Amino acid sequence: MKMIFSYLRPYVPRMILGLTIKFTGTIMDLLIPWILSYTIDDIVPLRNVKLIFIWGGIMFICAATAYITNVIANRMASKVARDAVEIIRHDLFEKISYMSCRQVDEFTIPSLESRLTNDTYHIHRMIGMMQRLGVRAPILLLGGIIVTLALEPVLSLTLILMLPFIILLVYLISKKGLPLFSESQRSIDKLVRTVRENIAGIRVIKALSKTAYEKERFHEVNHEVVKNETKAGITMTLTNPAMNLLLNLGLTLVIIVGAFRINAGLTKSGEIIAFLTYFTIILNAMLSITRMFEIYSKGSASADRIREVLDAPDDLVRVPENHVDNGYHITFEHVTFSYHK
Repeated sequence: MKMIFSYLRPYVPRMILGLTIKFTGTIMDLLIPWILSYTIDDIVPLRNVKLIFIWGGIMFICAATAYITNVIANRMASKVARDAVEIIRHDLFEKISYMSCRQVDEFTIPSLESRLTNDTYHIHRMIGMMQRLGVRAPILLLGGIIVTLALEPVLSLTLILMLPFIILLVYLISKKGLPLFSESQRSIDKLVRTVRENIAGIRVIKALSKTAYEKERFHEVNHEVVKNETKAGITMTLTNPAMNLLLNLGLTLVIIVGAFRINAGLTKSGEIIAFLTYFTIILNAMLSITRMFEIYSKGSASADRIREVLDAPDDLVRVPENHVDNGYHITFEHVTFSYHK
């Protein structure tokens, strides 16, 4: 990942600005449920329509601000990811162009093609996603927990008890998913190599009547890719249903306990509505974090593959071409070229 950070260094000011804008929008999202709770519990009982419209307008302003800032921050994140990956792809192509035949044979042409296309795409997704959700999801998670603790400490205990299990689940699945994605990338390299060999040697294959053999060989390689992709995908997608189960169980418990507390007069209805909203925000933030880990696993594996190429020694010495003006020139005059004339 150090390689990725080195390419992101020129864009740090732009990233800081984008993250600041994203932070502002996230805070606006966190304010909306609290304003709703205050309006229901404190403003509505006053039966003052003017105050209700005022606080409703404040909620609308917060929602509009959150929407606009998120759109701006997402566009900035996409531009940073685009520009950084463009430079990575350029340096990778230049490195490949100056590789010796021995180095090309070691990496294989299909593997280099895959690193130049598929791996750079995964890095692009990772850089963009980390900027879009890297600030928003943790702030929503931590902010939601802090607000729920201040709003209703008793009900917040259910969430606090579940957090260690959720963190452990994300850690274990992400740790197992990274090597699976690396294996999947290697099988894709093999698939690209097989397709390349078939296209390049199509005449020989037809001349020697090896069509059936090549179909069977492609089927085996394709089956291996499907198997590896399925294994990696199933491993990573186990996170969402497991987290949904844990958090929905907690949400059910909150509703049951909240009903008893309302009947006992210990909690207001607006606080329960706000608490359920924050609980949903926390749920979505946790799901976003698991998605970040999935994309990070793919991007990290791709970054390691690209780093292997960029860190390869230069077998071919690049000699600078010094321009020497010795007074001699070659001039083409009245030169034409055409077909069928």
